[in-house]
Amino acid sequence: MDGIPQWLSSRVLYGCCRAAFCFSIIVPLRVMKKLFRLLGKILLALLVLLLLALPFVIRPLDDTPYTQTDWYRRMMGRLDSLAKATPPPLADSVLQVGWAAVNITPAYAVPTAGYGQRKGQPISTVHDSLYVRALWLQQGSTTAAIVSADLLIIPPEVTLQVKRAIATAGIGWNNVYIGATHTHNSVGGWGKRYIGQLFAGPYQQEVVNNLAAQIIQAIDLARRRAAPARLLYEERPAGAFVANRVLGDTASEYDVLHSLWVLRQDGTTASLQSFAAHATTLSDSVMRLSRDFPGRLTDALEQSHDFAMYLAGAVGSMGPVEPAGTDWQQLQYMADGMAEVLKTDTATVQQALPGQLRVATLPLEMREPQWRFANNWCFRHWLWQRLYGDYAMEVKALKIGPLLLVGLPCDFGGELMTPLRQYAASKGKLLMVTSFNGGYCGYITPDNRYYDEGYETRVMNWFGPGNAAYLSEVVRRLVDAM
Repeated sequence: MDGIPQWLSSRVLYGCCRAAFCFSIIVPLRVMKKLFRLLGKILLALLVLLLLALPFVIRPLDDTPYTQTDWYRRMMGRLDSLAKATPPPLADSVLQVGWAAVNITPAYAVPTAGYGQRKGQPISTVHDSLYVRALWLQQGSTTAAIVSADLLIIPPEVTLQVKRAIATAGIGWNNVYIGATHTHNSVGGWGKRYIGQLFAGPYQQEVVNNLAAQIIQAIDLARRRAAPARLLYEERPAGAFVANRVLGDTASEYDVLHSLWVLRQDGTTASLQSFAAHATTLSDSVMRLSRDFPGRLTDALEQSHDFAMYLAGAVGSMGPVEPAGTDWQQLQYMADGMAEVLKTDTATVQQALPGQLRVATLPLEMREPQWRFANNWCFRHWLWQRLYGDYAMEVKALKIGPLLLVGLPCDFGGELMTPLRQYAASKGKLLMVTSFNGGYCGYITPDNRYYDEGYETRVMNWFGPGNAAYLSEVVRRLVDAM
């Protein structure tokens, strides 16, 4: 810097530094400005794509009154045909009844089915073994098999397997009346898609194959053991053991304990019980395989009878009464208390049943699935197919003299039962409705609660408004037709 004044050199240095500083700020700001513009364009494009894609993913709720739909007219046509069909002639032969139980407890760790919070965790230990139980009825050429499995539901994938294989055993699927005990501590691994795996853990084809084979085995064994018998049907109030788990004490519950008793000429006896309380005395923290309170009740009955079985009734919204104590104490309260009720002379209905059998299985038409994320918006059908799958649904009916059993593919609401039983009584018939007949369409709760927030009314109410009225009409039409 020789020859340059000191003041000038300082100014030059200061100017250079300032220019460098400004350049270091301005250039990144320009770069950042360009980046923000680019990011804005990307976000705008994504927003446009999202708006364009939304109509393919979601749609408005279809609230067309069900009586104005084609699927309703098709279903009514099926019921009309059933009513017009010539019933089988009354057989003068003796009613034959047989029974069997097949152990379905897995030999290896599998996920438990019942609570999404478990996230597919496998069972830790076996508290009590699981069974599939069958009651075989035959009079003349008319046959029927009543089947109950210690499962959360009868999984649709298992139903498909049973349908494919049961004919090889010489048994018709249309003559099988099937249901579950609805224990939430049972075998999982039977749901192929997301929703099924949410409640039952990762899919295992071996589990499905085994369950299907065991169901068929139980029916076949019961058929082979049939012997002359007579039937007795009873109804008892059991209000101390059921509560409305949605609305509590402010709402009604369905408290009828249904009993079908078998008295064989060889002196052996059997019974079938059905009740509306959910088998949920064991919470999601209990990772032990168990039949819940229906299992303990069945064991208690088999202390004085040769065979017992249980079917979940109209369990939608109906929960067990759970006094203070551990899960196992609550289970004991339910099972032992119901066993005591069955010993009392409090039956409001007690009727010997003539062995006049009639069975029917009808495809059940329903609205397109409407899994909602808001009151009036739901996901489209293609997404439902990928999340759950499309499975055929049916309604099953078994008439034994004046008693009509109706099996539905859902958690059927207990609040819906009183008017249906009154209707059946006006026609001189007795009515017992059970859930989980091999398909599953979610919860069916009173229609005036369809838009309520909640597990039963929003999360698990899958097929749109009006289903309580619709399925109630199907049941009434079956009362007339059968």
